[in-house]
Amino acid sequence: MMPKNTGARWEITVDGKPRSYRVDKQIAIESAQYLKRKNPNVEVTVSDLEGVEGTVVIPPQTPKVRQ
Repeated sequence: MMPKNTGARWEITVDGKPRSYRVDKQIAIESAQYLKRKNPNVEVTVSDLEGVEGTVVIPPQTPKVRQ
């Protein structure tokens, strides 16, 4: 279901529930990667609300180690 006139094109879902909406694809993917890093056991996807592009499933992220 598409939200009312948010102006956003990309929907970020966590375990099938809408979590956030973004205008830019790259920002949506980076936001989804951040969510996946914080919650590695959940399924995070980025969907195009206009239906032009497919759904992107965010794979598990390796932890970053500070040096």
